[in-house]
Amino acid sequence: MLLENKYYKILRTTTDGPAATYHIALLPGCDVYRGHFPGNPVSPGVCNIQTIRECASLLTGKKLFISTIKQCRLTAVASPAICPEITIQISATPTDNGFNITAKITGTEKIYMQYKGEMTL
Repeated sequence: MLLENKYYKILRTTTDGPAATYHIALLPGCDVYRGHFPGNPVSPGVCNIQTIRECASLLTGKKLFISTIKQCRLTAVASPAICPEITIQISATPTDNGFNITAKITGTEKIYMQYKGEMTL
């Protein structure tokens, strides 16, 4: 895992068959936040996508790679200062080459990202 325990830490996980919910703490001391942006840290979309990929790999038990992003909607800006904890709801449907992944990143009152895409082995 590239970002786990550096950019975020998984606090707890709930699984339900091909779906899971990951409760995650954003780690404000991460170097990403020092550069994006000093004094006003925000979570870069690319890091959100990578976090979804890592959670999808945990859910499926397979090392997955993003092959196609069909939808990636950034609907609000996440920040460890505003929402130190986020939730990732994710489902994985098997395909011939890997999995179709659907995910949503939320906070207590906002949806930060909606994602749909294919990840391969």
